[in-house]
Amino acid sequence: MFKVLVFILIISLKPIFTFSKETNSELCYKRGVEIILPYEYGIENIKKKSHKSIDTLKTELRNFKMKFETTFFGINLYESSGCSKARMSEYLDCLIETDGKDCKIYYSQMRLVD
Repeated sequence: MFKVLVFILIISLKPIFTFSKETNSELCYKRGVEIILPYEYGIENIKKKSHKSIDTLKTELRNFKMKFETTFFGINLYESSGCSKARMSEYLDCLIETDGKDCKIYYSQMRLVD
């Protein structure tokens, strides 16, 4: 929750008057952050609370991902902006299947669909 508040604070500090339109890559980045912060928060909570076997933890994480993708409204906004859902999906999968340290490469490549 703290990450979400920090993100909102950073966005609000951006100058009110801008002289150019927002580029599409910035839009994809912002829409991606709107999805990733709550997703990472949910994943961290599951990993902290779970003291079960690795297989049970993976199953629980995969179930969370499926539920998140079907119920979270920000994903529809991300897709309707024309951003690459493949990169987002790769990032979300990476967070579940690995420790998450090397997943930022997918996040940095979020962009419009070619």
